[in-house]
Amino acid sequence: MAGRAKVSVATVSRVFAGSAGVSAELTRRVLDTAAQLGYTPHVVARSLASGRSHIIGILVPNLANPHFYALIKQVLHDAGRDGFQVLVADSDESLPAERELGISLLQRADGLIMCGPRCTPGVLRELLGQGRPVVVVDRKIDDPVVSSVVMDAHGAMRALVQHLVDLGHEHVTYLHGPARSWQEQERWRALRGFRRRGLQVSEVATGATVEDGHRVADEVIGTGCTAVVAHNDLSAIGLMAALNERGVRVPENMSVTGYDDIPFGRYMSPSLTTVRTSQEEAASAAWLAMRGLLEGHRAGSRTVIASEPVLRRSTAAPRITADLG
Repeated sequence: MAGRAKVSVATVSRVFAGSAGVSAELTRRVLDTAAQLGYTPHVVARSLASGRSHIIGILVPNLANPHFYALIKQVLHDAGRDGFQVLVADSDESLPAERELGISLLQRADGLIMCGPRCTPGVLRELLGQGRPVVVVDRKIDDPVVSSVVMDAHGAMRALVQHLVDLGHEHVTYLHGPARSWQEQERWRALRGFRRRGLQVSEVATGATVEDGHRVADEVIGTGCTAVVAHNDLSAIGLMAALNERGVRVPENMSVTGYDDIPFGRYMSPSLTTVRTSQEEAASAAWLAMRGLLEGHRAGSRTVIASEPVLRRSTAAPRITADLG
């Protein structure tokens, strides 16, 4: 192939290794010739030549949550376009598993994208110390050597709760999510701000799954609230199912909001009021940061992705405030 393209074998190797030291004209000539010949470089040989695996790891806390689907899919698309494969791992909300999986991925991949990590700053520093690029998604890291992509959780939650206040709700219950989640901390910070302004806010320790939301229905009813702000869509959907089983109508007896705008929420009956963040935009920003680190750019970039409420039929003005028990 080198002879057909009228370049050296070394130039062909550098092109397929992704070297920046080859001119655009030579790169085009090599790739055009490869296409004409139907040539595909051997993955193992390319890895040995370049010193890279051309694999990127993605670590998420819960693959059962559709919130992560669009993000993973977009990274697969963007990384694949640039010649990289993707390994996906799920820590299942386990802090020890998150550490072990992170180290394992960094031993096998050229870099790691961590989505919504729950780990301590010490563990994060340990992962960064593995000597390979790490990009953190959905957690604000106040460290100049960490590249991150964060979603605006506090502002979006404020807007969502303000919607309930504007409808006339004076007592809401918040369903807490995983305690170590940065998003959980930001969403709860927004609720605390309304509490200081006079809104009655009850708290229920819940979780992040459908089962978690379903489990706490009686406790939620017992608070006497007229609206529920759930940590995410999954817990909101579980709660709505349990309320329906108990004859509590949404939104007539109780308004319910979620967070994440997963596809199922739109097709619930009633459709779920929630908050949307473009996972595709966040994923592309994460891959752009990772690609920059692989190309030798300095770490420390931070991209902020906007979030906004999506108002649907699960929220309304409080109509029936009688005892629901």
